[in-house]
Amino acid sequence: MKYIDHILRDHFRELELGSFGIQPGWSTLLLTPQFVTSRHVVALVFAEGAKEPSLVVKIPRQPGDNASLRREAHVLLQLKELGVGSEQGAPEVVGVLDVAEQTVLIETAVKGSLLEPHLVVENFARALHAGEEFVAALPCTKQVAENRDWYERTIARPLEDLALLVPADTGVAELIDRTHQALAPLREEELPAVVEHGDLSYQNLFLHRNGRLQVVDWERSRMDGLPAHDLVFYLQYIGQSQEKALSSRQLQVRAFDNAFCPNGWAVAPVMKHLRRRDVNPELLPYLVIATWARSTATMAYRLAGQETNAGKSGHLQAAVTSDRDFWLWRHTVTDWTPQGL
Repeated sequence: MKYIDHILRDHFRELELGSFGIQPGWSTLLLTPQFVTSRHVVALVFAEGAKEPSLVVKIPRQPGDNASLRREAHVLLQLKELGVGSEQGAPEVVGVLDVAEQTVLIETAVKGSLLEPHLVVENFARALHAGEEFVAALPCTKQVAENRDWYERTIARPLEDLALLVPADTGVAELIDRTHQALAPLREEELPAVVEHGDLSYQNLFLHRNGRLQVVDWERSRMDGLPAHDLVFYLQYIGQSQEKALSSRQLQVRAFDNAFCPNGWAVAPVMKHLRRRDVNPELLPYLVIATWARSTATMAYRLAGQETNAGKSGHLQAAVTSDRDFWLWRHTVTDWTPQGL
């Protein structure tokens, strides 16, 4: 804690922290990472006497692991230039510092209540609307003419990286091959590129009193993502919340089927979103498969460096194959038979 307070004191004037309500006497609350894939340690900074934080400070969990923080800062700065900031539900960058070869990212704190499962259940329509509007507001960054390499960039390469992470797992290699086969019709399509958060799920989602979604943790974000990825990911979260299926693998798969079967409740919102993006809504099944394949593939960078630390390749294989996204990916490729696929 003293480390973070020391950084804030040293850069107080440079970062104009007073303009965020921070004065001597602030307090900090350290949040300890809970998951094996967590790459950051996070501190909340409260103005004296305040009940809500004004700032968030992030530092790498492993010394020198700066890439994901710099990625997050880069995307948030670009978002701000495109008109997406705190009013639209994204934190804003206050400063990016290099301290003893370690990147320190300071952001504004979002406002609102954590969108916990019980809040989704209490007002499902509100949660659905908030997610639809947030994803719809994320800008398109490339039109189809500028985005010819989208499949290689957003699907093929990430899956190659995943294969390199667990080279001994023949099940993952086979699943990747089957995924490319299933997505063959999608590969020929022309798609725009959109801003993508990549992880619209529990603990990253807050609901402002005005009903707007506020979103944190942009380390998995990219400026050239796929249409509907974020919405599919978000709808899975609120569907699991509605069905109290957050911890059981079997119930999570059932929640997915209830959402994305031909008459599922999530089909209409996704098709509506695709029409907003001028994307053929009949591509929905392929984009759903791509969502879970791509989300699993992010394990390649989320687990970067852990092979050395763990000393066992089995540790990485278990982290991948026990992940919810992996099971949803496998389910969409091997068992899911939606209308139109």
